[in-house]
Amino acid sequence: MTGSDRPGVLLTGVGKRYDIVAAFAQHATTVAADPNPLAPARYAAHARREVPFVDDPDYVPALERLCDEFGVRAVVPLTDLDIEVLAHARSGGRLPAFVPEPDVAAATYDKYAAHLLLQRHGLPSPPTVLPGEAVEAYPVMVKPRRGSGARSIHAAHDEAEAQFFCRYIAEPVMVQRMMRGPEFSVDTLSDLDGRCLNAIPRTMIE
Repeated sequence: MTGSDRPGVLLTGVGKRYDIVAAFAQHATTVAADPNPLAPARYAAHARREVPFVDDPDYVPALERLCDEFGVRAVVPLTDLDIEVLAHARSGGRLPAFVPEPDVAAATYDKYAAHLLLQRHGLPSPPTVLPGEAVEAYPVMVKPRRGSGARSIHAAHDEAEAQFFCRYIAEPVMVQRMMRGPEFSVDTLSDLDGRCLNAIPRTMIE
């Protein structure tokens, strides 16, 4: 395909994900959007634009303008920070975002809500409670409900440690059974009908 024939793809929150942006750039006219003008992955795209932060009222309008400018047919977030915002924009017909429905996006961004969602669907989830609720057994992990990048996660080996970290972390937290074995993560890409196009598992070194 020539440059003008290639579909436009807008990637948000590109950060350091140079390999992902470069892979998209092999197949589509790729636009990298990030509020950080120094985000290195921007330079793997055909075009790069600085956009407002996710909580800025102009965030979605800025993405809409980029879609118009570059003929974008798919908006793909590379972090979990804007999935819920994009979900509402998609449901309102504003952006062709590859994200779930708003209620699912909201539930999966809040780790405790995600735990309850898994339980409702009969899927396994580690024992998880909110601060002040009874813990079945120790050790546990005290972690932010909306954290990412392993931010502010602490191991607690007894009730006193758990209570301390619940007070120490300056945002809403939850308490979850510490699981043994290797940690892994799975990145998935689905189409607008929710069908999985690809899944890439990887073990977490850090």
